[in-house]
Amino acid sequence: MYRLVQFFKKYSSVLLFIILEAGAIGYYASSTSYTRATLLASSNKVTAGIHGIFSSIGDYFTLGRENRMLMERLAETETLLSALSTARDTATIPVAEPAYYYSTATVISNSIARQDNFFVINKGTRDGVEENMAILSADGSVAGYVRKCSDKFAVCMSALNRDFRIGGQLKGSEYFGSVYWDGTDAREMTMVDIPTYADVSVGDTLLSAYSSRFPPDTFIGTVSSVKESEDGTYYILRIRLGARMNALGNVLLVKYTDYEELETLAGEYFADYDTRNPQK
Repeated sequence: MYRLVQFFKKYSSVLLFIILEAGAIGYYASSTSYTRATLLASSNKVTAGIHGIFSSIGDYFTLGRENRMLMERLAETETLLSALSTARDTATIPVAEPAYYYSTATVISNSIARQDNFFVINKGTRDGVEENMAILSADGSVAGYVRKCSDKFAVCMSALNRDFRIGGQLKGSEYFGSVYWDGTDAREMTMVDIPTYADVSVGDTLLSAYSSRFPPDTFIGTVSSVKESEDGTYYILRIRLGARMNALGNVLLVKYTDYEELETLAGEYFADYDTRNPQK
């Protein structure tokens, strides 16, 4: 009781001020209909603002779930488009087995600072993941492929790995070559074998071609520089990667349904690398 009395003595001026302010506001609010309406409108604005803040916070925490849902829908759509493309190419009704099956996963571990980089996804054999499935970034760019699976996880070779190879073709051109990473810049790869008489410019688009893992015309990147080889017979192109390898999150997995048959028949002759490359 003594402490309560001391509290009121200590803060009597503050308490009196609050009481008088509350009384003044109450009197002002009830004085006319106009003031009541004005105060009501102001309070609604404040309430709406607070509600908007909490709503934005809630939306932020649901972005991950919504992004995953969109990725799953994208995977379903790409699989359907692959089936329709297969049906068109084989002149059958659109119930043909798609050439490529798409699914989704999330990267849970990633490296970009080594010479031979890998990343881990949160899907494994129980989810239908298999070795050699292609991995695309969320925007559909080449990112890597599956090397080893466990029941719940998979280790994937990153495009930023000196053993990674993919065939590439300049968009709108008949010329193609081998694309690999030289272990220097995490944002760029190197392309060789484009003849010097080909029309190549900085900014040209590079797409996947003749790959046993990746769908045709998958975006790899854009040409950032062009120079001739020492013997002057082909260009050495620097390719700015489309995939942001240091920011891989949700990814697409792509299974080529005929991969095993093709690899068994022609794997030793048409591997996804260039045997003339000194890195190999």
